[in-house]
Amino acid sequence: MQRFINMFLKNNDTSLKKSDWYIIIFFWLSTQLILFFTLGINDKEESLKYIGLADQWLSGVHQFSWNYFFYSGYVAILVILKSIGLPVKAMYVAQLLLSFYALNCFVKTISLWITNRLSIIVSAVLYASCFIFQQWVTYLFTDAFFANLLVIAIYYLIVSQTQEKGKIAFWFLLLILPFFRPIGFLFIILACVYWTMLTFKMNLGKIGIALTYLFVLGVLIYISLTESPGFFYPLHNVDANIICGYPADLLKYRVVPYHEGMNIFSYVFDNPGMFLRLCVYRFYKVFSMTRPFFSPMHNALLVIAETVYYVLAVFGILRILFKKEKEKYFLLTGILLFSVPSVVFCVDWSGRFSLTVYCFIFPLSALGTDFIFSFLKNKKGFR
Repeated sequence: MQRFINMFLKNNDTSLKKSDWYIIIFFWLSTQLILFFTLGINDKEESLKYIGLADQWLSGVHQFSWNYFFYSGYVAILVILKSIGLPVKAMYVAQLLLSFYALNCFVKTISLWITNRLSIIVSAVLYASCFIFQQWVTYLFTDAFFANLLVIAIYYLIVSQTQEKGKIAFWFLLLILPFFRPIGFLFIILACVYWTMLTFKMNLGKIGIALTYLFVLGVLIYISLTESPGFFYPLHNVDANIICGYPADLLKYRVVPYHEGMNIFSYVFDNPGMFLRLCVYRFYKVFSMTRPFFSPMHNALLVIAETVYYVLAVFGILRILFKKEKEKYFLLTGILLFSVPSVVFCVDWSGRFSLTVYCFIFPLSALGTDFIFSFLKNKKGFR
């Protein structure tokens, strides 16, 4: 444990003491243990798709599909684990270690912006113990792996401006993120927004490289969509489902019914009232992960937890606006960008598609926590 503490403190905010890290790690570890013994390791459902692909590869069946090309990073790790004789559930250990490192990067990120020791500790504990986010570490899906990579990538995006090692790590993450989930290309757009907010002219070269890579990915995504149009759930738009596979009550606003061969864009254009409501409701459900098929207690816990993070995030936004910290506008951009897939296609029944949005809610809530503590300290707000 002492080695882990020393690793965390290296090149990190000096205002944190070793005892502070013991507190933060205690909450993270307690949360992981509770989730592990409560939920177990889920290697069923969505996991079967990636495990099956890994099994096919190891058995010599190398059938290529563009649909799964953008999950190849996750499948490759499964292939490596299985090829060295480890069971599939060893992937949980890999996800746990990644979650631990993401915690380190999250604390380092907020330590770049916050000097108040108490603010950092409280924010880190809120991150480490957020069951909405951390529960997915026990699922052998791509979501937790990608979300933790995104937390790490945000840190290296920031420090890549000043650290050579950080620059190498950032470009590596920029390169591989789209191969753990297709929405990884959104991070490229986010990076370009961040560079633009800093100094556009000085970062013009990096923006050019990133946009070139984005164009290549765009071509590959287009090929993937044309190979299997049903892979990205267009029928949920036809049926006006807010939650994937769960009927909504929006077809009553439909003016022109869908017919075979009808272009989806024509369908949207002919039914503007229905699709406006659909997009608004989906955007709302990105943040509200309560579901009609969850128990009242489950929904109540979600509401309580969400309220804490969102209220703090609002204060974080106020801090950014009051202090005119335009370099942090990319956090707001990240929330909007990573909400787009759910708005365009559908919101996952369990809320896992919202994990990427939480990657930006967390640092905003940290800024909000610091805003509140600073206000209470001087009772005059920010000077």
